[in-house]
Amino acid sequence: MSRGRLRWLGLLLAVLAVAAAMWVLDGSSRSRRSRSADEGGSKAAASGSEIPAGRRSGGIAPREVTTVPGVGRVEGQVVDEDGQPVDEGQLVLWCLRPDGDVARIADGVLELDEEGRFSGPSCEGQVCPELRHPSRIPADEWILRPGRSAVLEARLLPRLWGRVVDPEGNPVAGAQVVVMAPEDDDPSVALPLTTTRSSSDADGELSLARIERPPCDPCQRARGACHEDELLPVLDRVRITARAPGWAPGTIEIDVEEASDPDAPFELALRPAEAAITGTLVDAAGEPLPRAVVLARSEWRPHEQHRAEASDGGFAFDALADGPYGLRAIQDGIELVRREGIEPGQTVALRLPHAQRELVLRLLDPSGRPLAGVQVDGGPFSRQRSDREGRLRAERVVPGSYILRIRPAGARARALDLEVPPLRGDESGSEIALTLPSTAADEPR
Repeated sequence: MSRGRLRWLGLLLAVLAVAAAMWVLDGSSRSRRSRSADEGGSKAAASGSEIPAGRRSGGIAPREVTTVPGVGRVEGQVVDEDGQPVDEGQLVLWCLRPDGDVARIADGVLELDEEGRFSGPSCEGQVCPELRHPSRIPADEWILRPGRSAVLEARLLPRLWGRVVDPEGNPVAGAQVVVMAPEDDDPSVALPLTTTRSSSDADGELSLARIERPPCDPCQRARGACHEDELLPVLDRVRITARAPGWAPGTIEIDVEEASDPDAPFELALRPAEAAITGTLVDAAGEPLPRAVVLARSEWRPHEQHRAEASDGGFAFDALADGPYGLRAIQDGIELVRREGIEPGQTVALRLPHAQRELVLRLLDPSGRPLAGVQVDGGPFSRQRSDREGRLRAERVVPGSYILRIRPAGARARALDLEVPPLRGDESGSEIALTLPSTAADEPR
């Protein structure tokens, strides 16, 4: 797929999104399609994928779900390509009513039993079972009729196949594999897989299910949903990274179609890891930071990143590749210190210019009265509530600029800035008063 075509597809998506938003505001009562997040991960195969970054493809998942009562019963069994029972997954029953509307059948979410069997409510119309399964989709169009026991075949999704090996070609077991878009990825294009993570088995082998739209059924045709996923292009190339203890991270970029042949899997070779980067992280008084982490990012391979806890004052990064790394120390959402050009094998001492402090935050309304029961998130506070005097307390806080999410009881949440100054002289802590604007303190939800 050419980059020019991708840009036109991205523009088309944006235009359609604006048109859809105006349609919603118009208050139309027409039923609508959606890829709602509450359908859960097991819907991946039914809708075609579980696409990262919140994207979903296909399926019949309207934003406003109409439900109809069940009338009669339907039953059957779901089997694989060899006629063996599929004992995992769900069926969601939809009804195409005589008037042409599509609705979900009440109590129509069915679990497949150990024999792949199911039984549930029917309706006055055609019943379309939607399969929710992590790796299978219907082999053909599925329709259920009351009074008849149906045998429904579900086939496996196509897959990417690969191996993780050492420099001599021996398998590397237990490697953690992550799939990403290439660096020149168009943001309007989705990853072509149902998941972005896997791991290699004892033979170093792995596979990842690809997205594919299931056959269109009468319910989808009635909604005009059979071709909606054509507006969502997918990548034809992906970047795969593998990590394993004792080995440097390895990366390969593959063609999706070429890697879909089980007899010609891609091969990702790992090299022995370089020496670890170790170090210390303390404040100006030599004290460790209790909520701190240190991030390491390869300067040669920006997609390669590592994370290490530093709450006890020390940190270490192993399983590194060659070349310099940039380090960033983070606590409570702010950057504490940054260091570039750190080579594997180095030991680094990171020291903050200021000491930590105890912090008392007092929340007041515009007239100066304390605000009790206000929930505060962000910075050194995690879902804390102010007491009767409007106070909250946090320990070992680093000076800096924080963004807090403030939610007074019965009011909307607002984002407010908090500036924590460095200590002066022999101070160990102090109280900071924060006056909430009237819109944050009084506006009802």
